[in-house]
Amino acid sequence: MDLYRIKKYCSDPSLLVRACDITIIDSSELFVETIFDILQKSERSIFLEFYEIADDSLGIKLQQILCQKASSGVDVYVIYDSIGSRNTSKEYFSVLKKNGVKVIEYNPIKLFTSVRKWFRRDHRKIIISDFSKAIIGGFNLSLDYAPYSIGGRNWKDIGISFSGEAVYEVTKIFRDNWIRCGGNYFDIPFSCRCGDVYVMLVYEFGITNIRSVRKAYRYAMDNAKDFIYIMNAYFLPDKQLARCLKRAVMRGVDVKIIVPHKTDHPYVRLASFTILKDLIKHGIKVYEWQKEILHAKSAVIDGVWVSLGSHNLDHISLHYNLELNINIYDEIIGAKMKENFEKDINNCTELTFDKIKKMPLSMKAISQFIYLFRDFL
Repeated sequence: MDLYRIKKYCSDPSLLVRACDITIIDSSELFVETIFDILQKSERSIFLEFYEIADDSLGIKLQQILCQKASSGVDVYVIYDSIGSRNTSKEYFSVLKKNGVKVIEYNPIKLFTSVRKWFRRDHRKIIISDFSKAIIGGFNLSLDYAPYSIGGRNWKDIGISFSGEAVYEVTKIFRDNWIRCGGNYFDIPFSCRCGDVYVMLVYEFGITNIRSVRKAYRYAMDNAKDFIYIMNAYFLPDKQLARCLKRAVMRGVDVKIIVPHKTDHPYVRLASFTILKDLIKHGIKVYEWQKEILHAKSAVIDGVWVSLGSHNLDHISLHYNLELNINIYDEIIGAKMKENFEKDINNCTELTFDKIKKMPLSMKAISQFIYLFRDFL
């Protein structure tokens, strides 16, 4: 895709890098297959940064591979979040350390600390192999995201694997966090071939940073001409984002949003009815995913702008969490994401204005009450 067209959807073209060998990971089967294939083939280095690393059967298999790789001379680095991995035994990470894996716990839980520090979490999902291949997305490393065939719960999520120049940028993001958490500096060889698809990595919190996920979303939505399709697990947009969506509808843009029916955070779903009612009233189509728990965070605009990663459209992701999304500017990938979205609608039920109006008064009152605390959801 040429740069002239990309600039219509990219808030800062100077931040573009290139990627190649891009594969959209749109099923739990492909996710598990891809991560273990990449890890098994690693010969020099492995970098993992995840909100949740569980000590279930998937996590034990991961532990065995990482220990074997570290013992054979591969440099293995792991960052895990203290809250996200709170149910994982400390022994699990001790075994990794004993076998030569370098491990850092992000923001260890402390009872007596500031509210802001308590909420600051590392919500990223990153795997980097040999400085040449990377995976990012919404999947965590637990059986929740694994297929039924291996005892998983088959949650609906999405990720991406890629090579090229963009891997160098992802590795720098990992290294910056590793050093901030007290880890050692390491060199990153720039040996990746450039790539044929333009992408932009967005990971800052807030709405003014040049690499803000929200800023990139708003810019692309404000320039949408045909459609905006969003799938998001915890959809509690701020007023600015809501206004972007309403303006798009007024311009004749087809705006559709898929949110979960079943969720691991039911209070977020309840709170979302308050804002969804307003969006639906303004012509935005909203659909509830009816199958396994929806955990995906993705969007496609006009078939040329795609964003996916770990960022939820809620206050916590905007102002507190470390997140990472990749924005892809490519018509082939855009067409695939559009096709996937339209297929997914077949597994949804439309949430209409009348349905929300007919909800029990108690549910509507609870929704409005929880919505008052949206800054903490």
